[in-house]
Parts: sequence; C-alpha cells; structure tokens
Amino acid sequence: MGVISTSSTGQLNPIPDCYIRAENYYINMYVLPSITDGKQANYNSENGMGRTQPFLTYDQSSLRTIGWTCTFISYDAESTARNFGYLRILEASVYPRRDPANVVPFVPPVVMSIRCGDLLANSGAELNVVLTSYSVQFPTDQVWNSDYNVARYLPAKFDVSLSFNVVYDSRYLPGADRILLLGA
Repeated sequence: MGVISTSSTGQLNPIPDCYIRAENYYINMYVLPSITDGKQANYNSENGMGRTQPFLTYDQSSLRTIGWTCTFISYDAESTARNFGYLRILEASVYPRRDPANVVPFVPPVVMSIRCGDLLANSGAELNVVLTSYSVQFPTDQVWNSDYNVARYLPAKFDVSLSFNVVYDSRYLPGADRILLLGA
C-alpha cells in the first residue's frame, strides 16, 4: 500500500525516509523537495608535437553539489512552531559552533545527512553533506499565520532553497566502482 500524504483531518503527514538531519535534529519533509544533483570531471587540454588536436588528460573531479528546495506549509499552531524550528535548524547549520571544550574559539558548522528514499544513495543510506548556503523568501501573496502572544508571524507556505556539498570519510572516498556498487 502506498504512503498516505494527509491524515483524516487533512493535515500533512511526513514522507517516510525523506529528511535532513543535523546531529540529533530531523527536518522531516511533508512535501516532496525539489532536488538537483551535480558533479563534473575536470580535464586538462594538452598539446603534442605534430598533433592536429590537443588531447585531454584527467585532472580531478569537482565537488558533488546537491540543491534541495523544501516547501514548508503551516496550517495550525503546531505546524507553525515546527516550521519555525526547522527554519532555525537550517539557519544555524551555516554558522560555526562553540567549542564545548573551550580549546578553540569555534568549530566548523555541523556535518548534516540527507535522504530521500534511494534517490541520492542506494540501500537506504544517508548522504553526508555540509550546508553551504540557504535562501528563504517570505512571500507576501500568501496568507500569514500569526501568534500574537509571542509576536510570531509565518506565511502559510514558503520555500527554503539549500545548497549542499557532499563530504566523505577520507577512508571511503568514492570512485566509479563504489558509485556503481553502492550508489554513494
């Protein structure tokens, strides 16, 4: 049986296995995200004596970049509070963190994990990423929810565009064989 997208009262249900994780915080997707996935191989153009055309030599690969646009919909106090929390987690994920040991002034932002079924990695694996940028625009052509007691305003629907770079444990850097076998 398929996944039911709404409850009997019309509230959105989270999509199983489609989320962003920042340490112990999960940002569940209630609407399918728009996802882009890109990577390129870089080659050097080499000239040779007597050749009519240069030949290419492999140099390196660029970073694998994932674009992920989340749509957040607020329809009651609970969903509004949840979406505020999700937004704050995403915003915080591009800032350095305080060193808990107070040895250095700060530590890098958190390494996150993303998953949307087997779209980005096979076998239910999470893909480790760093958030390099986020962009949110609060549309004025939407109905806004408000909680006047705490001065909290949020549009009923808004998108957050995210850009991630995929990161790997240095012991398990991917090659073509790993991508073909494991999908990650």
